[in-house]
Amino acid sequence: MKKIKAFFYVAYKSVVSPKYYGEILKTPFEFSLKYYAVLVLIAAVITSVGTYFIEAPKIKDTFQNALTEAEKVYPEDLIFTIKAGEWEINKPEPLVIPFPGTYEAKDKEKLPENLVVFDKAGTVEDLEKRNTAILVNEKNLLVKKAGEPGVYPLKGIPDTTLDKGRVVGAIGDVRKISGWLLPLILILPVFAGLMVYYAIFRGAYLIIVGGLLFILGRTLKNGVSYKNAFRIALHTMTLPVLIDTVFSLINLQLPLTYWFLAVNLVMGIFVLREVGENPVEGVVQEKP
Repeated sequence: MKKIKAFFYVAYKSVVSPKYYGEILKTPFEFSLKYYAVLVLIAAVITSVGTYFIEAPKIKDTFQNALTEAEKVYPEDLIFTIKAGEWEINKPEPLVIPFPGTYEAKDKEKLPENLVVFDKAGTVEDLEKRNTAILVNEKNLLVKKAGEPGVYPLKGIPDTTLDKGRVVGAIGDVRKISGWLLPLILILPVFAGLMVYYAIFRGAYLIIVGGLLFILGRTLKNGVSYKNAFRIALHTMTLPVLIDTVFSLINLQLPLTYWFLAVNLVMGIFVLREVGENPVEGVVQEKP
């Protein structure tokens, strides 16, 4: 609990008190690195969780609707059997299953008319002729896609028998696991992406801002070492990270391309004026 309080104290002071940076620069360099790591972690967690609560209901509805359509698309009395790579159906061939669901005109233009066609004598050309996404012929499963169609041999498919009951049961199992799987599918990539974003892309700003503060300090004869200029940039990044996090949660993007860099630099200049030329050596005990 002490470390948590210390972190938020340092974060608060990093935003509102340029004079506090004199204390920051008395601490070891690792103090600032740990602070930045925790700052990035908290920002990534908050944004990821916020994204989940905003986007998850939409994705869940879309996913559930897709499962409902999948239940409807399988014919009531169709029995599909595959054994040793050879399949049979209890219907005359070719069996055509239309694409499920209702779509707007613009979406219909992008989608094939049919979802799957079962035809042992079918060829690659029949993907276009029958306007289908999938064609199952005697030996292969053919999938329509940009460029060359995908060809997947049936011999690797395990022996199985499918009917309406089994399909509905399998979809029901998917519904059950989707409740806990959906948050992982959504949050983990967002969290990982944000960690890379802050640690590498936004972290690269630290090198730029630190260099500019170092040069400016030398010009104003109020110089600090590049190491301390870098640390100042690291802590002044607190405000733009906070703004970035809030704006991400409300799905708003600032029109200025380099606002993040500008805020970081302007804050660094204010701090540079306060720090002076000779920060006192020493170590404070509070750590994030």
